[in-house]
Amino acid sequence: MGKTVLILILCTVICTGGFSQTGESKQRGFQFSFIYPVSTNGISAPEYTNTVSFNMLTGISENEKAFTFGGLVNIIRRDAYGLQFAGLYNHIGNNGKGLLFSGLASYAGKNYTGLQFSGLANISGDISGLQFAGLVNIAKDVKGVQFAGLVNVADNSDYPIGIVNLIKNGEKGIAVTYNETGSMLLSFRSGGRVTYGIIGYGYNHRAGKKSWVVEGGLGMHINCSPHFRINNEIKTENLISSENTTFKTGYHLSAAYKFIPQIEVFAGPDISYLYSNDTDNAAMFPRRALWKKHDSSELQQIYIGYQLGIMYLF
Repeated sequence: MGKTVLILILCTVICTGGFSQTGESKQRGFQFSFIYPVSTNGISAPEYTNTVSFNMLTGISENEKAFTFGGLVNIIRRDAYGLQFAGLYNHIGNNGKGLLFSGLASYAGKNYTGLQFSGLANISGDISGLQFAGLVNIAKDVKGVQFAGLVNVADNSDYPIGIVNLIKNGEKGIAVTYNETGSMLLSFRSGGRVTYGIIGYGYNHRAGKKSWVVEGGLGMHINCSPHFRINNEIKTENLISSENTTFKTGYHLSAAYKFIPQIEVFAGPDISYLYSNDTDNAAMFPRRALWKKHDSSELQQIYIGYQLGIMYLF
């Protein structure tokens, strides 16, 4: 891993500072590279615009028109169009359009239009399309969707999909909620004008020794007026225990009203699936169910419950 990071650093240094700007780019239909400067474009590779590039390990070019493959790293100093695929890292100095696929991370210095997909992280200027990362997305203005396994960061993004969404001109809030199982949770809710993420921690007063609870989920606002909206949420709630497994997952529908811009109250029904192999802990289980399976080893049920809460927005 240390050698890989060193390769990335060296390539980026070469890309951004090791070569002077040329007045006119050289053109080449196809480029083959093993590792710079062992390539068909030789030491002048950073000055070439290629239609197709195949880089066994790493490759450097000025622009790419259609297709770029890199076993490890692609460094494109200016613009890239079409498909750029790299086993580890794609770097575009200016603008890109098409599909940017990286096993680890990708970077677009200015604007990218299309799909930016990375196993770990995406970093870009403005995005039009879809930015998808296994862990983190970072962008400026997003016209489209950001999807990350953990965190989205942007100046403007209406449709971030992630557990934590740090949108400069978006919405962040601290909420206290209570539901039918006896769980009271303190949650952080963050997102854009439409979609948001939920992560929370709390206490269940009916669960005996297994009292601590964690939750995570995704939500979507239906904005009806400046003061009223409908919240749609899909959440999972887990009781913390080293001995037993108890969790519920479900869909929550809440009517939300803002008394003032910073304070919102919300309440509504949900439909949930609950599973537990702790059958002695019956106090937290709803008595009425749409479907139920209960024996000596486990309990499963689908039922109608509720959620109510209050949130401080900042």
